[in-house]
Amino acid sequence: MTLVPGDSVHLSQRQLESTLWDAANALRGPVDPADFKSYVFPALFFKWISDTWDFNHAQAVAEFGDELTGEVDPEIEADFHVFAIPDGCHWRDVYNTVENVGDKLASTLLSVQEANPGLLDGVFGDVNWANTERLPETSLVALLRAFDKLRLDADSVSGDMLGSAYEYLLREFADASGKKAGEFFTPRHVVHLIVKLLDPAALLK
Repeated sequence: MTLVPGDSVHLSQRQLESTLWDAANALRGPVDPADFKSYVFPALFFKWISDTWDFNHAQAVAEFGDELTGEVDPEIEADFHVFAIPDGCHWRDVYNTVENVGDKLASTLLSVQEANPGLLDGVFGDVNWANTERLPETSLVALLRAFDKLRLDADSVSGDMLGSAYEYLLREFADASGKKAGEFFTPRHVVHLIVKLLDPAALLK
């Protein structure tokens, strides 16, 4: 089902953080808590990108969609989108995968990154999603299911909320691994994207 702009589902900060921590806990056991961030943050960004694309698509359809088909001229719709998502590379395409989920996620993240040169470089990290010894497929599926409960477009979750949730997760990951929050290095490109999350208009610059 495609959500239209009017179908906003607003989350509280507590609800957002609780669901994100549930997603992280899906990894508990096979994944060292010190490595949670390597899996959780890429999934978070991918879900946010997909939900943002859906919301912008709904806006394009509402304004310029054909009354019968709902289709929009691709050139017109492109003006609505911050991110490009290649065919077969949406969140739902990964979520609906029934086998070799890690392979599908890995290839999808690479395709999305390549479709957005200069914008998402390195944001998804370099974790091996297909390594089932480090991340059993059951744990990966549980992670995806937890994130699938969230709708992360700008009409549901503000950039400020996402930024606060990011900091919350860093603190929780540090506590879970027995480290100090400052020991969790945040790559410069991720910081750059987080700053832009707080000002969505900056993503278009």
